[in-house]
Amino acid sequence: MINPNDSIKVKNVLSRKYVFHYEEMDQHIEDFINDVFKQTQNIKGPLFYTLNNVPKDEITHVEFFMPIEDDSVSLLDDMHFQSYYNIENMVSICVQNNFETNTEIAYGMLFQYMEENYLKQVTPIFHVLSGDETLQYMFIKIGVVQNLEEAWK
Repeated sequence: MINPNDSIKVKNVLSRKYVFHYEEMDQHIEDFINDVFKQTQNIKGPLFYTLNNVPKDEITHVEFFMPIEDDSVSLLDDMHFQSYYNIENMVSICVQNNFETNTEIAYGMLFQYMEENYLKQVTPIFHVLSGDETLQYMFIKIGVVQNLEEAWK
């Protein structure tokens, strides 16, 4: 089921951009989390990331984000800190089990919903990782605005 009124609102966020083959995702998530731990032990979570391109050549452009408790840290190379990270007006859907297949299905559902409701994508696609070792799930979120040109056709 699609949530038409979602957002992301977090304080004290570390982030870093990566470019890699999509099959290396787990390795780069682990690398990012290890580097976050080098800067602070006070992780708040959840980890989320943006997919900043359409990986037609199997190379992804990703930015990982991790909310932390600290309001300042000494940053490692290529790491960024934002005291507040906020995106309003998002549509979202929850995915669990068989993530690779269900993520593609979720993308299709979100884009169909956006088209049917005259919404235009204004952010990258966000993936918010949640759950624990027994139940893992992910929220897929996209920032949108009303596409008035299409609505008036």
